[in-house]
Amino acid sequence: MAADLTQDIFLKLVKAIYNYHFTGKFTNFLFTIAVNTCNDYYKKPQQSYEDIDSLRKSDSKPEPIESVIQKEEAKAIKQKVDALPDIQKDAIILYYYHDMKAKDIAKIMGVSLPTVKSRLKQGKDKLKKMFSEEDYFER
Repeated sequence: MAADLTQDIFLKLVKAIYNYHFTGKFTNFLFTIAVNTCNDYYKKPQQSYEDIDSLRKSDSKPEPIESVIQKEEAKAIKQKVDALPDIQKDAIILYYYHDMKAKDIAKIMGVSLPTVKSRLKQGKDKLKKMFSEEDYFER
């Protein structure tokens, strides 16, 4: 899925390269295309695919219980991030998973810097609340 999305993003980049203006960072232009492509993909009904790399055996495997715990934690985090409103989710993903600066996120999303900071704070607060409620109910 990631490879397909990457390919789609670069095809769109090639088609839109003539619309690029040299006034800003090229990475912002690229990330704008990437964010829009990913948003379009996640709005479509999803099909389930098995990653071929996960089917291969590796020599240096972690302990089975550690692997299960890591997968469950990653799944829980993904579910919680996916539950956020799109504007907060996009800001969180760009900031934490793509290590982008808030000012670059603002340019990509077409909003002001204080708006991005607000969305990041609101998203983090909602995630903290979701995780604290989950811990409370599991006890």
